[in-house]
Amino acid sequence: MYSREEAKLLKQEFWTTFGQWSLRKRKSIGKGRWLLNRTGVKGFRLKFEAGKKVICVCLEIIDNDEAMRKIHYEKLLTLKELFNEAMNGELFWEKEHYTSSNSNIVRVYTYKEGLTINNKSHWPEIFSFFYDRMNKLETVFETYREILE
Repeated sequence: MYSREEAKLLKQEFWTTFGQWSLRKRKSIGKGRWLLNRTGVKGFRLKFEAGKKVICVCLEIIDNDEAMRKIHYEKLLTLKELFNEAMNGELFWEKEHYTSSNSNIVRVYTYKEGLTINNKSHWPEIFSFFYDRMNKLETVFETYREILE
């Protein structure tokens, strides 16, 4: 077990290491940083998430206006088949997902269980999962950005 401070430092080390690793890999194929919060489409974000025993790559609709969230979700549904195909059917679609702060968002995600950032031997597998899935999700998002705007 780690103390809070040790866990915090390990988490920081993980994200720093992943950021450097993925940036080098993306630059080698002519891409830069991940889109994440800079999608260019208001109300959408791409997100990496690492819990205690589950890791996720997510596309979220975070608009506070419920009507706008519904409109964005309907647009996203028109692309559902394309997203699912790109992700080999590994996507889960949640029209209503409540965050830890009790905000209601739309969430489309893929995940893997049994991996934790607290175990450094898991890091290579987590890096590969994050990189592969986010790269695919980002590519489809960028291709169909105009429809989502």
